[in-house]
Amino acid sequence: MSKIILRYVVIGALLLPFLAYSQAATSSDKPLNIFTLGDSNGTFPFSWPQQLKTALPNADVFNISKSGRTIGFVNNGDSTLNSLLVIDENLRKATEFTKDRPFDFIVLELGTNDAKAVFADRQSEVSVNLEKLVQKIKNCDFPAINKAKIVIISPPPYGTKAVATAKYAGGDKRVKAMSETFKKVAERNGCLFVNGFKTPGFDIDTMTPDGLHLDAVGSRKLIEPVLAEIAKAKL
Repeated sequence: MSKIILRYVVIGALLLPFLAYSQAATSSDKPLNIFTLGDSNGTFPFSWPQQLKTALPNADVFNISKSGRTIGFVNNGDSTLNSLLVIDENLRKATEFTKDRPFDFIVLELGTNDAKAVFADRQSEVSVNLEKLVQKIKNCDFPAINKAKIVIISPPPYGTKAVATAKYAGGDKRVKAMSETFKKVAERNGCLFVNGFKTPGFDIDTMTPDGLHLDAVGSRKLIEPVLAEIAKAKL
């Protein structure tokens, strides 16, 4: 077998699980309406919201992700990065986008910045803030939003390059703890949960340039279980 043929065989094998999830998630004729809210990992042209759109070509994906965003901390002295402080504004923007068509799913992927070293002593607040955020979404006055199924993705692991810096030192242990506490928040609030810390086939050190920001392959791996949850929720 030539090297070129072998390469395409390997690429095809890597894509099979993604295509299977995609086919399952698009089995319904109903076009989905999805609102995504994340941090910098949701802002790139190949980021996980874009991967959702690729996998669900009939879906409308309205993405409000922002670099540096936290769940409930003022990061880098910028209060607009605190999701709790700006959630009302973001929900209004989402409503203006969707008009009278309700969102089917709201996907939250936050927590990476809440795990920074500067917030190390405030980790007990993180899951509390997440629950407040979920409740604000569920109890908002916008009918297009408050009936949507919420998917909570706990943050991916920190890679070795990130934890070697003072800014992110110890962060890997903190996001691991979030994978456990976020699951409990999801269960208490009737949300779907995806463990981003234990994504199948995910390797943070080969799928990020800096141990923090996911490349296209990592972003695709992150949303494969999201697609599976969406497919199950639609049955």
